[in-house]
Amino acid sequence: MKKIQSILSFAIVAMLFSFVLYSCEDDDICTDDGEVPRMVANMYYNGTDVALEDTIYYWAYVLDSVSPTKIDTVQIENGVVNNASSFGISVRQNLQKKVFYTIAQGPDRVERDTIDGVQVFDTIRAQRDKLVLEYGDLGNGYTSKACGFGLTFKNVNVTLRTGANGQGNWIRSIETVNTEITNGSTTIIKLFANERN
Repeated sequence: MKKIQSILSFAIVAMLFSFVLYSCEDDDICTDDGEVPRMVANMYYNGTDVALEDTIYYWAYVLDSVSPTKIDTVQIENGVVNNASSFGISVRQNLQKKVFYTIAQGPDRVERDTIDGVQVFDTIRAQRDKLVLEYGDLGNGYTSKACGFGLTFKNVNVTLRTGANGQGNWIRSIETVNTEITNGSTTIIKLFANERN
């Protein structure tokens, strides 16, 4: 009798769990996937429409608004994108309406050498470029029933900090595709870069 009761109890719990699990709709749970405002960049080999697949390291900064007398930055995100043709970086509201990005073409390398019997380690930094995202207005956009309204960034302009040749260190040029950031999946810029040396 106890065995039948335990089987019956287990069956009732399993049915209740299944009912709760399958009664949820996609909009009932807020997952942030695709909803967080992000500057999404699609990467291509320079002069082509072939997607760049490489390891990209990035750091995002905003100016420190707490200290108006000295210019300092606060890191808001960093990450690595492995073998993907696009990446997104969070955009945050700040008083200066600017977000600064450092984008590295791969990891830094450490090379070992022996000089006069002594091992010497030399760090070779990966090529880095800087992007600056500026925005004009902030707004609110409906994301989903569970997440509600989210922040949107309008009049977005992304520029590549270039050298004397008008190009970056490994990023050759960028092209703006959209000027409004409403989620984390819409492409904002196309980035054209050289292959890693």
